[in-house]
Amino acid sequence: MRSSCERFLGLRYELGADGSNGKIDCIHLVLAVLDDLGIPRPEVKKAWYENRRRMIFRDLYDWGERIASPVYDGDVVVIPGQDWTFGVTWQRGILYINQALMAVNWSPVALLPNVHAFRYCPTKSS
Repeated sequence: MRSSCERFLGLRYELGADGSNGKIDCIHLVLAVLDDLGIPRPEVKKAWYENRRRMIFRDLYDWGERIASPVYDGDVVVIPGQDWTFGVTWQRGILYINQALMAVNWSPVALLPNVHAFRYCPTKSS
């Protein structure tokens, strides 16, 4: 059986897009995958688009727990770089927006070693 998350592969990047027009951004990619996996998720906040790292990390800590490495489907990652981006673990890899392709890509976890990873914690409020 094929997972519904395969439908995201290759979607083109567009800031603010939620996937409904065939394009998606990294925030909506993560939230849509969490929805597909049945994992509770936070609502989108405008500040995430303003690259306020302090708020992003505070919200991730409110939603889940920091983990050493993403392992399970639905673990959320923040990939550092000039423009930090969100990704989500799926099938022993990470779905994320590949900056060179400007599209959703999948990469084995080991090829993205410097991510900050979080796992949903039901005892925390989302």
